[in-house]
Amino acid sequence: MSSFLGFFVFILLLVVIFVMINEKLVKITSEIALLIFSLIIGVALAIFRMVAPENNPVEPLIKAIAEFRIDKVLLEVLLCFMMFNGASELKLGALIKNFKPICMLAFLTTVLSSALYGLLFWGLASIMGLGIGFELCFLLGAIISPTDPIAATGILNKMGLPKNVTAIMEGESLFNDGTGVALFIFLKDLYLDTPGSNFFLVMGRELFGAILVGFVISFVLSFVIKATDDPKKHILISLLAVSSCYFLCELFGFSGCIACVVCGIYFSTFMDRLRAKKKDLDPNDYYKDFWTIVDTILNDILYVMIGLSFIFVTRINLFIIVAIAAIVFNLASRFAGVYVSMLATRQFPDGYRTTPFTLLMTVSGLKGGLCLALAMSASEFLPEHAYTVILFITYVTILFTTIVQGLSVGPVYKWIKKKWPRQEC
Repeated sequence: MSSFLGFFVFILLLVVIFVMINEKLVKITSEIALLIFSLIIGVALAIFRMVAPENNPVEPLIKAIAEFRIDKVLLEVLLCFMMFNGASELKLGALIKNFKPICMLAFLTTVLSSALYGLLFWGLASIMGLGIGFELCFLLGAIISPTDPIAATGILNKMGLPKNVTAIMEGESLFNDGTGVALFIFLKDLYLDTPGSNFFLVMGRELFGAILVGFVISFVLSFVIKATDDPKKHILISLLAVSSCYFLCELFGFSGCIACVVCGIYFSTFMDRLRAKKKDLDPNDYYKDFWTIVDTILNDILYVMIGLSFIFVTRINLFIIVAIAAIVFNLASRFAGVYVSMLATRQFPDGYRTTPFTLLMTVSGLKGGLCLALAMSASEFLPEHAYTVILFITYVTILFTTIVQGLSVGPVYKWIKKKWPRQEC
């Protein structure tokens, strides 16, 4: 397990085993199944580590998992491609139609949910003596509040929700990352007492710089795509576009997530128009199939790695009380943030009203790899005790939202339709 290739083989082996078990026996949503199965392995490794002697045969595997930092892998390798593909699924027409609620949810809901979550957890931390200060509680809120684009596009699309509702969920999850990351950077600077820290300056730089980079790169490379009819070269150009967008944003301090979203929407719209003009451009759908396959593989790897990461979150006292509080606070802050945002926008898809739509958006507010990556990246500047608490809370929230809420979205949607018929909801 000393080499990257060896660990990669191990992860792929688990992915293959788990997807086959799910296909033949369990038959639930693939991402949820992978998380559950890998979590079982993670729990087993954690228990074995506690009871086994120090020099046990499993220790090299545990060290390899620890060295293979999920935050580095996600933020520096996987995220840009997964965001690009997720944005490619969001059609420009649906985005424009639902632009107002998406913007309100992506910005106002994230800010309000972060603030409320931080306030609630600060009260709990003060009562229980968790040793987490005011600034770190709000930092935790910034980590927890953004919904995850990978979970949204991978899981919610399979639930049979109305197209406009799904478009809003996907749009929010794709765009609220910029707000969440800006909040995270701002609160991190406050905690470290960095001079000149300003949320709106950080948000403006993250957002507008990313939009500019994403649009310019996409616009320039669209002319290169026009110069060839070979779909394999189109794939190469799209890879160059998304990776260069993310690289430049990381270099200049912009939001790579937002740039990849802009790039994905631009390329999706551009390729659709190009195919409409040239009917025989890509008859075998190489371009679309390539990105679907890449997204599936990266998604599977990510969920297995999240499950295995359980071995990092076992060192916390009163973990049951803290875990329950984390789940309740997340649901409450999410509901309040969505409710206020939808009261402000007054634009609901498919005839919904505030309460049923807020319930649906609350249950569908899944968290995933991005939250975990942000929490893990905090290890670079947080004391060990504070980092352990924040990582544990983030992990519990990811597990609950992905497994429990992910499996509940469909039934909740059916219950809402029954309780609030379309003309009343």
